[in-house]
Amino acid sequence: MSSVRDIIVEAASRANVCPRKRVLPDDIFVDSLMLFNGVMEEYSARDYIEAYKSEVDFKPHTAEVYVGERMSDHVSAPDIQLPKKVLYKYDGSVDWIPMEFIAYENFYSAAYSDYIVSWKPAGPNLYQLYFKPRFLSTNPECKLIYNVEMKYADNDTVNLPTPYVELITRNLAYKMAIKWPRVDESKKNSLKDEMTELEHSLKATNASMHIITRGGYGHGGSLQSNLRSGAFISDRYF
Repeated sequence: MSSVRDIIVEAASRANVCPRKRVLPDDIFVDSLMLFNGVMEEYSARDYIEAYKSEVDFKPHTAEVYVGERMSDHVSAPDIQLPKKVLYKYDGSVDWIPMEFIAYENFYSAAYSDYIVSWKPAGPNLYQLYFKPRFLSTNPECKLIYNVEMKYADNDTVNLPTPYVELITRNLAYKMAIKWPRVDESKKNSLKDEMTELEHSLKATNASMHIITRGGYGHGGSLQSNLRSGAFISDRYF
């Protein structure tokens, strides 16, 4: 296991920002920590880091449901970064049924069934979820799966498999090489290529294990809406 500081120090060395044997200046470390958290949020949003997900169950009573961290929100979802999926079931049922995500601009179209959901940002760590009134009339219970916003301090431990720690280190080194240009373009491109190569390698490995799945829930969603929303493919890495 590596600490956040370990990763930052290693990335700084690779980007020629600061040798491993020297103490990283405080101002550079603070900026590097911001870059590190940005990398983590990037990979969380892209579903590379499946470990940082959470879920919440709720019964929607209105067509517009606010999900966030405030006491006034309809549904509490601490540290929510991005909704990923909504499922539903009825009393007495064990299995959850996935709902089709529809982009907000298409949500009110008559072309879709009642078993769809949409969402859009409504503020920091706050989202509006949209349901069809006829769906609500069936009194469903819903489950929201969402990406958790990652906020790391310098001595926190990164509990991820070694290949993913290496991926984070490579990404951070490339971003540091851009912010503090102390290597030539050839080295900068090399850092980027190393990062991209490992991204593709991890994605290919997971694909061969059938981790990448396609959704086909058949609740009236169209191929066009799936392409727009990205709901047609779900990358899972753990």
